[in-house]
Amino acid sequence: MSTEDHRHAVPGFLQNGGMMAELIRTRDWSDGLGPIESWPPALRSALSICLNSSFPTAIYWGPDLRLLYNDSWSPIPAERHPWALGRPAAEVWSDIWEVVGPQFEEVMKTGKGISTYDQFLPMVREGIQRETYWNYSMTAIQDEFGEIVGIFNQGNETTGAVFAKRQAQEEIARLGRLFAEAPAAIAIVEGPSHVYKLANPAYERLVQRTNLLDRTVAEALPEVEAQGFINLLNRVYATGEPYQGKAVPVEFLLTDGELQLSYVDFVFQPIEDTNGQTSGIFIQASDVTEAATAMAALRASEQRFEAIVNSIDQMIWSTRPDGYHDYFNQRWYEYTGVPEGQTDGHEWQQLFHPDDRNEAATRWRHSLATGEPYHVEYRLRHRSGVYRWVIGRAQCVRDEAGEITRWYGTCTDIHDLKVAEEARQLLLRELNHRVKNLFAITSGMINMTARASSTVEEMAKSLQGRLQALAKAHHLIQPAIVSGTHRDDTVAFHALVEEILLPHLANREKQVSIEGPELRLGPQASTSFALIFHELATNAAKYGSFRDANGHLKVNWNLDESGLTLQWWEELADAVITSPKAEGFGSKLARTSATHQLDGKIEFEWLPGGVRIALTASLDRLGR
Repeated sequence: MSTEDHRHAVPGFLQNGGMMAELIRTRDWSDGLGPIESWPPALRSALSICLNSSFPTAIYWGPDLRLLYNDSWSPIPAERHPWALGRPAAEVWSDIWEVVGPQFEEVMKTGKGISTYDQFLPMVREGIQRETYWNYSMTAIQDEFGEIVGIFNQGNETTGAVFAKRQAQEEIARLGRLFAEAPAAIAIVEGPSHVYKLANPAYERLVQRTNLLDRTVAEALPEVEAQGFINLLNRVYATGEPYQGKAVPVEFLLTDGELQLSYVDFVFQPIEDTNGQTSGIFIQASDVTEAATAMAALRASEQRFEAIVNSIDQMIWSTRPDGYHDYFNQRWYEYTGVPEGQTDGHEWQQLFHPDDRNEAATRWRHSLATGEPYHVEYRLRHRSGVYRWVIGRAQCVRDEAGEITRWYGTCTDIHDLKVAEEARQLLLRELNHRVKNLFAITSGMINMTARASSTVEEMAKSLQGRLQALAKAHHLIQPAIVSGTHRDDTVAFHALVEEILLPHLANREKQVSIEGPELRLGPQASTSFALIFHELATNAAKYGSFRDANGHLKVNWNLDESGLTLQWWEELADAVITSPKAEGFGSKLARTSATHQLDGKIEFEWLPGGVRIALTASLDRLGR
């Protein structure tokens, strides 16, 4: 059936409905809703809206509330999909029926829609009851007579957001307990009006005020507005840039109405929400009025604290001004697996990949000489013995004279991001290679078909058949191109060779001879062989025996206890083939597949009259 015929065979309300429309069309509905042709107009209209919506949408129809849903909704039932399609709601959601059952009943009875946010549903997933939360709505569906015949349901899961909010609240409570015991004056204000949400006793003593919570800074401390501190808070909130003040004069209003002058070191540090937007400001302040010595000690402490906080990621280290490492945190030793103290001094470089040591050392020496921040990417030896990519960062702390007193740094594992980027680049190169080959193959196929055809009709028919065969061959190598593809079936080796070669042949009997014992390949092996044969056949079509009108290809193989040995011999009659000056990308892929996936090898022998290719594969890899 052509695409146009198929489109006309699909009911209009199921067209363009994606995967779920096809499942609905092919399902036997004798167990509930009856033949699709008999479905009422109200159901057809509602289902058309559902299937064409990009938002997760479901329909519960009839007295049993039988379930229909779109592609976006299909992940919601998890392992119950696609079993859930067409089944009663009470059967699909038996684990949460105590919650949603009364909601369905209310909508069906009254016709009044409901919506709920962060609704707790103790849903069973993978055999385990889990804590999940959802936003969803239920809207009554009425037929042309005004009767309620179903429910239109839309929603999405909010479990992650609920857990994140809960964790944030717990973290705020924990920080509140820590801040309450901290000797420094600490406060947190939220929103553009700077409402106090936390203020420890030290902060209340500093500002000479209590009962600050849930009041704005302007309301609680009206005297600081004229002194410019509200404007400072506004600027930090608007720009997301922190502000630090040193020995700043500020007047606080005492209970007797007098103003008391103090000198304060303070930091206004913006707080970001999960979307990266400023949601509040963290305030830390210290009264430095009493003694210069106390102020100097406090400044040094704050600088060490800020240097670490501003660079914290995972592994933390510190050095003397000359770069001598004298501190690593526990995470460093857990990651590298080395005994404590072994990487002190300059021995830490021994854990760097040999190829990266010079670059890292050069940048570190530059930072030590100039005081500029240190930033470098390198491979660090993990406790498993594998080198993993990390980012190294560091910054210095200076004294009042501007001299460097310490260096504080971190190491952050970015290996997975690096690997993902490399895989993405490989996929882009592979896709580019495939597209170029496809055009070359198609061009050769047209020329070959034109030479062998006596009429336009004959050429069109032959060309259509070859293009269809090319599509089948491409399907065989698709798992090697698209990550995540999985196949459980085995493939006949002889059929695999035939399938890959077929798109390139004008006369099968004249151009190719294939001989060898039958064997079956596992999914991984069949993918690897398909990729290799595809590369060899593509090269034969562009440069070798398939390009030569009188060329011939011999493929034979044998199997013994060591594995598979295959000979690919291209013979040219009217052309000369020469060894390429450099190995192409496709040949590299074929070699990688042979050595890494098949535990074998592939060798090329270039001859004046053709090319001989020897391919081997380990026996234990053939069934994988």
